[in-house]
Amino acid sequence: MNRDREFGVLMGERCGAGRPARTTAIRMPGTRSIPAALAALAVLLSLPLGPGTAKGARQPSPGTKASPRPKSAPSAAKISSATSAAQGTIALIADRRVEEADIRRAALVMERDPLRKTNHALWRKKLLDLCVDRELLALEAERTGLLNDPSVMRRIERSNADLLYAAIRARVLIPEVTPTASEIDTARAGGLYRRVKVQYILAVTDRQTTFKVYEELQNGARFDSVATLYSMHPSAAKGSGLGWRRIGSLNQEAWKPLQHAKPGDVFGPYVNGEAHEIYKVEAIEEPDDAELRETMLRDRQTLLEPRYHVRLLQKYKFQIVPDQVSSVIFASATEKADSILASLDARGRRPKEGVRPGLGVIARLEGDSLTYRDIGSPDVLPREPDGKVHIHDSSQLLMACAMAVLPRLIARDVRERGIDKEPDIARRLRLIREEVSTRAMVEHAVPPLDSVRIRAYFDSHGSRYRRPAARRALVAVFASEDTARMAASGWSRASYRDSVYRVQGFRKREGASARSLWPRFYGEISLLDTDSDPLSVAARSLQPNQISPVIASPNGYAVAIVTGREAARGYTFEEVSGLVAVDAREDAENTWVTAQLERLRAATPARMVPARLEALRLGMNSDMGGTR
Repeated sequence: MNRDREFGVLMGERCGAGRPARTTAIRMPGTRSIPAALAALAVLLSLPLGPGTAKGARQPSPGTKASPRPKSAPSAAKISSATSAAQGTIALIADRRVEEADIRRAALVMERDPLRKTNHALWRKKLLDLCVDRELLALEAERTGLLNDPSVMRRIERSNADLLYAAIRARVLIPEVTPTASEIDTARAGGLYRRVKVQYILAVTDRQTTFKVYEELQNGARFDSVATLYSMHPSAAKGSGLGWRRIGSLNQEAWKPLQHAKPGDVFGPYVNGEAHEIYKVEAIEEPDDAELRETMLRDRQTLLEPRYHVRLLQKYKFQIVPDQVSSVIFASATEKADSILASLDARGRRPKEGVRPGLGVIARLEGDSLTYRDIGSPDVLPREPDGKVHIHDSSQLLMACAMAVLPRLIARDVRERGIDKEPDIARRLRLIREEVSTRAMVEHAVPPLDSVRIRAYFDSHGSRYRRPAARRALVAVFASEDTARMAASGWSRASYRDSVYRVQGFRKREGASARSLWPRFYGEISLLDTDSDPLSVAARSLQPNQISPVIASPNGYAVAIVTGREAARGYTFEEVSGLVAVDAREDAENTWVTAQLERLRAATPARMVPARLEALRLGMNSDMGGTR
């Protein structure tokens, strides 16, 4: 659900901005929105910073405690020159600072807040309040010791790995595979990067017929006419044109002949599985150095990440302990994963007991080792419905161990290269740590809601779950625009529609939506008046029994006939039970966060420099001009 539930819902009450209206939209299954009071905080914690913006950032240690409540609050919102030694500090919360980069990040989150236009000074104060509240929650999460929780540490480790791999990729891996001038010259001489514009036939006829077709083409037969009769490729309906292709992307048997081709030459037939390929060259182009470099770099990047992972595993001498393979596989097949984890001691091991195998170190590497506790996380080994993980062979165990250890190896590689000391990277690592620990704190504090409370939430908020008016339409989706246009001519006749479905192999899809209908599927669907997809927009202009023109959609080319209208109504609980469960959870988390912030603001007041906040130029265009 895409709601405008920014942190302004909370800050508006503090700053006098008023409470924005809440609207409800139906979310796609499987999505999860962020609690209201954490929405903007989460965005703040995840937005990247430009290089050099983290100078002077303080890195809190896991053991840092929140400052006790001061004996008396400051008489004025100022920071002494000694306290604000770091240039650009706008607020101080215990040992944490809010700096210019934090305010700029908050401005991106709150860019569409109405206060930005109606009361700019109050909007800036709102940005500062947002940053202060983020620091207060992070400080509280640190104080509760969640940074020492193994599950939280694993989540931080995985999130860090994404950031650190991106840094390694940009600074090390891409420069390593960027083609040199001599490599570009060699590639040009090889001829495989030459671009050819070709017509194409993919024939599934027998060998004798295929060679007969090839001879006719060499003797001057029209390629597009022959393609219409013999080619099974979709390009046959569009004059057989395949467009521009690199020689190296075509059939390998054609590489050498095509290097000496001239426009008009026909090549083939070349074996492609059970079919044969025939090409006709229309034009030839030599790529310039820039295009050649870009193409070579793109090709080399295809396997960049897996190759880097293999290099890491080899660099740190990763290997499975052979004696443990059968024990782990047997334990996984006979015991639930959570039961195995509970049986391990502090070192992640257990002795053999009856038929229950002993478990120890599963894999070793330079300076480290892995036990079942490292791979037993659901993120590494998802549970089956019976609660087991079912590791079938040594290859699957090897993959699980590699997946578990790679995040820490990436971090280790980055440390050895000194990349983690760069101000931008260090700051973003801190933001990841604070985001994950803050989310974990909220998850731990708010217990799951049972079905009774979820149903009660729906009953008390029924007005939020309204289904807008809609049009009912019979829709069929085609892969080709030409085919769709031909079908549209007789779409009003049911017998004609049925024959199209039968001849072209259409299948009916029950309970479909505009986004779930794919080529060669049809179904009767509801198109809401509030939907913005091309099919829904086109249907709004149609009357019952009226046929739409061909509608280009992301899934293909649709033809629709409106069968009726549906009035607006309230959703039933069964229709939106998943959404209601998420909303009820969000509101419970939001209530808890709001109460915590009220307590934390009183216990740890922020000391601010209003003049620095006012003087900060955010670089955002305004309606009145400038970048104030």
